[in-house]
Amino acid sequence: MRARRHLFTATVLVLVGLAVACGGKKHPPVTGDFGSEDAGPDVQCGLLGCNAPPPEPPTMPIHVGSPCDDDPVVVVDAGAPDAGNADAGDPDAGDADAGEAGAIDAGTTGVDAGPPPVTDADPVKFAKSIGLCTRADKDGYGLVSASFQKGFGVPMAPPDGQWGTLTKFGSVIKPREGSKLGALSTGYAREYDTPDGAPGKDFVQSATLSTSAAGTAPPGFPKAADNCPQSNAVNDMIDVHLVLKAPPDAAGFQFDFNFYTSEWPEYVCSPFNDAFVAYITSKGKTDNVSFDSKGNPVSVNNGFFDRCTAGVITGCSGGNMTSDPSVCAAGTAELSGTGYSGLIQTRCTPAQSATDGGATGWLTTHTAVAPGETFTLDLMIWNAGDTALDSSVLIDNWKWLGGTVTTGTTRVK
Repeated sequence: MRARRHLFTATVLVLVGLAVACGGKKHPPVTGDFGSEDAGPDVQCGLLGCNAPPPEPPTMPIHVGSPCDDDPVVVVDAGAPDAGNADAGDPDAGDADAGEAGAIDAGTTGVDAGPPPVTDADPVKFAKSIGLCTRADKDGYGLVSASFQKGFGVPMAPPDGQWGTLTKFGSVIKPREGSKLGALSTGYAREYDTPDGAPGKDFVQSATLSTSAAGTAPPGFPKAADNCPQSNAVNDMIDVHLVLKAPPDAAGFQFDFNFYTSEWPEYVCSPFNDAFVAYITSKGKTDNVSFDSKGNPVSVNNGFFDRCTAGVITGCSGGNMTSDPSVCAAGTAELSGTGYSGLIQTRCTPAQSATDGGATGWLTTHTAVAPGETFTLDLMIWNAGDTALDSSVLIDNWKWLGGTVTTGTTRVK
């Protein structure tokens, strides 16, 4: 969506393994309890400091069944009319298999060439693509309704193309369960920033779906990362609004996500930083549940952002140029075959070659809910400050949890 800033260079985290305090078990790099900074074995350091999480409480997936997103693929033109909201009770929305989606090893399926098929028209199928298999009206728990919105509490559909169900994302990334994953974007929710996902336009060039000043963020957002400026203007927003009913024996849920942005490397720690927010409204919590251990929202400044070019000075166009080069411990392999893998010359002196985007890699967010309660979850992404330099998020592998569940985000092992 438009041409803004020239791209920038994010200082990205250092994944530092420390000694294990609990029999060699690795603990997650994020929790929602910030009252303690006890060092754990998975300390991660990035632009904004280090993550030092407390031990993870025991949880266990429950109601694990077969993947439910293996419907025949339907390719829908991103410009087709009426590709908007569908109610979970829509008889054409397709039946969901009983039982919750189980995990499938991401390494068991090869990634084929070419852009993946997209099913665009039905938010219920989007819910199925992320592993929400059961329906409350048929199974007693699960999905009550789903809709695409262009703002928090704004029941109007965003432009077609900002959501999709994909069979892959680039040359490396595959669904975490089943045959599809859900994708959201401030541009086109495809491998490249084009209607059909074919190569030709990187996300740094921005798509032409601009809905400037049309978004409405939840209370308290946009939220700045530590020591970074943040614009309050929300543009190019998409919100997947889910109404859910927990199983009677559930203590919480979890899902996996992977955030990408073309703001790396030029606009790290700038007012324009886009964000992904997972906002729950339940009996016990009304807030975002996806963040790092410092409470930073998911953006280019998040402590998990490490899929990028190492050794680059960042923030050259955004006014917060770093003095130390980026670490980017995971490298650029997972960006391959996407519109976040092109090469640019940074605007620092001297100029350096870097990818025109970066990512967090797969992360898992978990949070508690009351058994049997009906709650809402809004999965949102937006451009901040302008409509330039698009960002995307992949979502998959929903699970209901038993045991003791806290709020936090961890690196997928």
